[in-house]
Amino acid sequence: MRQIRFRAKALKGRRWVYGDLLHAGTDPADGEFEIMYWDDESGWMQERIDPATIGQLTSLRDINGKDIYEGDILDVSYADEESRLEVRFVRGVFAFLWDGDLDDEFPCNAPTHEWAKVVGNIYDDPKLLKRH
Repeated sequence: MRQIRFRAKALKGRRWVYGDLLHAGTDPADGEFEIMYWDDESGWMQERIDPATIGQLTSLRDINGKDIYEGDILDVSYADEESRLEVRFVRGVFAFLWDGDLDDEFPCNAPTHEWAKVVGNIYDDPKLLKRH
């Protein structure tokens, strides 16, 4: 079974938190969310998050075994050429975007553990992409 997990930046401290995504507000339209996660010292924890930084786990891993999330930037090599891919959820599927170009995408169905390396994400490292 595939693991469904999210990450986002906490509003307090701006650190990344990983876990289950929860709606936190009283009105579904208010856009307030939390991530609930397990902490070995404190048990179940919930943190308010910045909704603009929410990214879902793709269930793929990179060449180093690191989980790949929506919003990650990957270094890839093909035919002796290096490029960067952005991971996005586009038209109902996770997709790789060449250098962040929405017109140049393909579904995430390749064995990323053989050729891709997570080098950052679009929130912390946007300059890693050459946007068209």
